[in-house]
Amino acid sequence: MDAEQIHMLTKKALKGDLESLNSLFNFLKQYNDQPIAKYAMYAIVYQYIMNNVIDLGKECETCGGKCCKSGNPIPVYDFDYKELSARLRTVRVERFDGLYILRRPCPYQKGWMCTINSFKPYACLSYPFATEDEQMDVIKDYKDGIPDFKVPDFCIAGKKVKELIDKVVERFRREKGRDPLPEELLNEFLGGKA
Repeated sequence: MDAEQIHMLTKKALKGDLESLNSLFNFLKQYNDQPIAKYAMYAIVYQYIMNNVIDLGKECETCGGKCCKSGNPIPVYDFDYKELSARLRTVRVERFDGLYILRRPCPYQKGWMCTINSFKPYACLSYPFATEDEQMDVIKDYKDGIPDFKVPDFCIAGKKVKELIDKVVERFRREKGRDPLPEELLNEFLGGKA
């Protein structure tokens, strides 16, 4: 699998496709002796739970969608651009140094809501747990176990997700005497459906 295929598979997984998530995990397990592969699996699980399992509309509305209003430009992969082009009359991204970017504040945000939520770019689906921008220090320091993901102070949705997952992890540790593997953690939230 090349990098673009991995990114496309990850995007499908983060949108809720369990078959893609399982394929991605099978790919990453080949590199389980590499800390970054295990880190990636946990990051994807946290983000999957945030995107697909926990209802966070109230938290995002309260925050006002600050993640879409400020920060570095959002990378838009070629496959994201093709999807945006197929669904929108006007695609409001820029080409910079050979890459597509979406500047913030996001032109697709209306109030606190994302008007392209069902087909938003991969980088948006990855926020905040599976994005390098927010997690670079965590990635650099990661050796083993469940990463101590950082959540921006303003992101009350991310904080809620982290708190809920931390409670499940602590219960799992008490019951089993060890950290849950990424798949076990996901199964705790999906009731064994993963």
